[in-house]
Amino acid sequence: MAKKRNPSFEILRVLAMFLIVVWHFMIHGVGLKQVGVTDTPAGLFNFCAMEYIGCLAKVSTNCYILITGYFMINSVHRWRKLAKVWLPVFFYSFFICLILLLCGKITGWDKLWHSALPLWFDRYWFATKYVALFALAPFLSIVAKGVDRSRYLCLLGILLVINLDFLLGKSFSSNNSLLWFIFLFFMGGYIRLHGNFSGRNHYGKLYFATAAVIAVTTLATTFAHYSVWFAPISVHYHNNNGVAFLSALFLFLWTAKLKVGDNAFSRFMMRIAPLTFGVYLIHDNEFVRRIVWNEMFDAKAHVTGWEFVPYMLGVVLAIYAVCTLIDYGRERLFALLRVNDCVDRLADKVNTFDFRHIIKK
Repeated sequence: MAKKRNPSFEILRVLAMFLIVVWHFMIHGVGLKQVGVTDTPAGLFNFCAMEYIGCLAKVSTNCYILITGYFMINSVHRWRKLAKVWLPVFFYSFFICLILLLCGKITGWDKLWHSALPLWFDRYWFATKYVALFALAPFLSIVAKGVDRSRYLCLLGILLVINLDFLLGKSFSSNNSLLWFIFLFFMGGYIRLHGNFSGRNHYGKLYFATAAVIAVTTLATTFAHYSVWFAPISVHYHNNNGVAFLSALFLFLWTAKLKVGDNAFSRFMMRIAPLTFGVYLIHDNEFVRRIVWNEMFDAKAHVTGWEFVPYMLGVVLAIYAVCTLIDYGRERLFALLRVNDCVDRLADKVNTFDFRHIIKK
């Protein structure tokens, strides 16, 4: 019998992807902000709101990988898991490109070749590293379960030093490197294997407070270098920044300690949580991204109006809902064509194949 999924983490998975779309609204939709946007009260309010919302949203990628580590730390090597992560990446990369080529929205059939090999040509930076992490996960779990708690903490300490950008991160890691993902995987795994969830849950307050500190510090720094009426909006800090990591960790721990009952809301969240990866693959496809942010929605036109924040939430919800429905259709199509069954059968053959006879001594 399959192990029952934890509603708290499924809700966090949905929330993390929602925050990823929020972040993309700001960096792709708003993009480079106009100088002088703060010369109206509404513009100044939106300037500050975007900074704080951006600090709340930037934790999303870190949280998504922490969730992966939490659940996969006990994983065993199964080719089918890796294939089932890769298949949606190929499906959306190839067929979105093909459809847009046929519709005349993009030109150049060489793009189809690149889209057919999305990992090789890094069509999605996150998916490329996520698939690599999935491939490594069973071996990382062997390391995690093969050491005691003190050695595990030592491993986390070493990884932290060589990943954080203000320590050795600039030499060994980067904002979105696989090495940083490996650290987050081990951190999520540590919480699963050795975490203590007793006591009061104050992590939610710490999450919002940390985001506020980051936002206020960034705003103060910005206004110190620019006139308050001509300050460029700059929601910027890296995933491997120490404060950003703490903020994500607080959100993750807050969720881990939440007790969510069996109700209509939790059941709905659990149903759409497996579709979150599809939301990313659709809306952040390089071709779809241009259409969504350059043709469908004009975020910059609302930056100086009081309607900006409601407009942003409406756009993000709409994108999330449409992408979820599309991925639900993809899921049903895979079920109809028995794609996952074919993957399982092929994986079983690979798992039972004896490679020793082709290895020459």
